[in-house]
Amino acid sequence: MSRSFQLLPGWFTVSCIAACCLLADLFIFKGPVYKHLMRGREDGRGMAAEVYGLPITRQDLEEAMREHLWKHNESWASLGPEARKQTRWLALENLVNDRILRACRSLSVLEAGSSKAAAKLEAERMQRQFATAAEFPKRLAAQQLTPKSLEARIYDAQLDEAWIAEKIQPRLKDLSEQEVRAWYDAFKETLRIPQAQHAAHIFLSRHDHTKPNREVEIREIQRQLLAKEKTFAQLAEEHSDDERSRALGGDLGWFTRERMPTDFITAVQKLKIGQFSEPVQTQLGWHIIIVLERHASWLPAFAEVKSEITALLTSKRRVEAVKSLLAELRKNSQQHLLYHADVIDQSVPAP
Repeated sequence: MSRSFQLLPGWFTVSCIAACCLLADLFIFKGPVYKHLMRGREDGRGMAAEVYGLPITRQDLEEAMREHLWKHNESWASLGPEARKQTRWLALENLVNDRILRACRSLSVLEAGSSKAAAKLEAERMQRQFATAAEFPKRLAAQQLTPKSLEARIYDAQLDEAWIAEKIQPRLKDLSEQEVRAWYDAFKETLRIPQAQHAAHIFLSRHDHTKPNREVEIREIQRQLLAKEKTFAQLAEEHSDDERSRALGGDLGWFTRERMPTDFITAVQKLKIGQFSEPVQTQLGWHIIIVLERHASWLPAFAEVKSEITALLTSKRRVEAVKSLLAELRKNSQQHLLYHADVIDQSVPAP
């Protein structure tokens, strides 16, 4: 047998071992070879943008898109191509702004305004909002977070807020009373308190298919009421289909015109205080109504709303100052921004 054939088994064994190591690296241990190969893949498909070297991953963008849709009460399925593109870029630009702020803050020496203890307390407050203890870690895992990384994220966000507050402070001027008064004079009608009614009703729904004609019922209730056989509250508790007010004797509490159907509020406004209505038919059904109290529309005096107006105008000034700061940071950061349009265009909201 030739020498080459004698060496074949050894060569074959070494090759098999090498192949097994390679497969293990790739599919089991995800070692250096796997990471090297995946790095190029992630650079091409997993990163939506880079800001000062900080990555915005496709997952970051898709989670931001989901939050954007939720805030605007929109559905991805209902959006056309142009609206979807706009959603992608609006969500991305918010992430870019966050990363720019984070990078600029990290270059400064400001570390005041927050503490890791405060971040931990905020994380614990968030955890208490979940119905069960098991639900919180599941939600964290879905966002690739741990309790420790969540605290770190909160801590960074608090430091960002403190840095922003320091940077915009020189841009904020104290409001004078003349400025506040000028706003009141110009927009005081927007502060007008509308007329409010306090009423009760006995309600028979028109949507009960087993009772197609309820006029006979409502007129019998009216007869008992006028004959003083029972009180309004007793008749409401016995007959009203409004489950929320029935236990309160039909009491609807205080309400304004905007909170009630037009046909109902029209009937209420015709009544005097303490007067029972005739049976009133609306789109919802039949009512007998009594007005218990009524407050006329009124305009608050300047002194009553001065603090609220001051807070409103201060908040507006802060928003404008933050916008101005962001515009400057964006202008100075253009050379540090890198977008991956192919990843952005393929992104869809996270489930």
